[in-house]
Amino acid sequence: MNRSGSLLVLLWLALLAGCSTTNRESMVADLLEQAREKFAPDRRTVVFDVEGRLRGRFLTLKGEVHDAQLKEQLLRFIKQTGEFEIVDSVVALPDSALGEKTFAVVSLSVANLRNKRSHAAEMGTQALLGTPLKVLKKRRGWYYVQTPDEYLSWTTDMIQLMDREEYREWVGRPKVIVIAAFGFTYESGSRNAQVVSDVVAGGMLTLVGEAGRFYQVEYPDGRRAYLAKEEGEPFSAWLARAEDTPESIVSTAKKFMGVPYLWGGTSAKGMDCSGYTKTVYFLNGVLLPRDASQQIRVGELVETEEEMSQVKPGDLVFFGSPATEKRKERVWHVGISLGGTRFIH
Repeated sequence: MNRSGSLLVLLWLALLAGCSTTNRESMVADLLEQAREKFAPDRRTVVFDVEGRLRGRFLTLKGEVHDAQLKEQLLRFIKQTGEFEIVDSVVALPDSALGEKTFAVVSLSVANLRNKRSHAAEMGTQALLGTPLKVLKKRRGWYYVQTPDEYLSWTTDMIQLMDREEYREWVGRPKVIVIAAFGFTYESGSRNAQVVSDVVAGGMLTLVGEAGRFYQVEYPDGRRAYLAKEEGEPFSAWLARAEDTPESIVSTAKKFMGVPYLWGGTSAKGMDCSGYTKTVYFLNGVLLPRDASQQIRVGELVETEEEMSQVKPGDLVFFGSPATEKRKERVWHVGISLGGTRFIH
């Protein structure tokens, strides 16, 4: 074989090797996507940020996952192919830099939770005073947290960091829940006293005692204040009478008439459509998922193909487009039925 023929053969072999590498890299990408769909299908509620770098048989996995269990599932899923020697550089949250402070409680009326570490970023949701949070990591003054409805977001608002024992101790204290749509706490048992903070419906404070027409309360960060009794109720008594009947759901829904629309809002200061339904149901003892596309997956389906007579007051009504062969179902709006074709949103 002449020199030019040898070069052509070498070039052909190099191309084959390149195709093989490309195919294997594609295989890695496909495997990671399959793992994400299997173990972490909803990016709003589960952290799965992993990439793979391939060198020969060695596959380096880098990134973050929600917890140690998810990391174990991912590694087992990749190993079962038998194709790679895995170099594990995946971090399982919570970040070790947090130490024991992996719990927190919201310590102001409403914490704004954003999709990125910026006050100019989209607000994904809110968390009310007294809401417990899981803390997953901290970056430049921002905390990445998870709410009880499992929503993931960033915040720099006032949250009180706690270790497990501090959190358990706080949970065990008696609480007062705010029942007024909007109100204030004061430095003493008088509405003429200095305001400590505003409060909104659904917020919770530790109950310390009573002082005439006021509850003496404590914030998660230790501040003491007074809340008028007509604006709050001991949580145990409230929970005992809370029930999601059609009458109570509709009654609560109407209390927020006139509250402005706010993308990401879940409080009396402003609400989006699913934040509204979530808050109304929460104030009747039911914890719904955060978004309309998640809320439609809970409860029982009511048939509305031909008429709306089956829809009862208090039912959730959804708006969107059905699935087709080319696209998935889309849900973009939710409201609360007032019966038949009437609804509030």
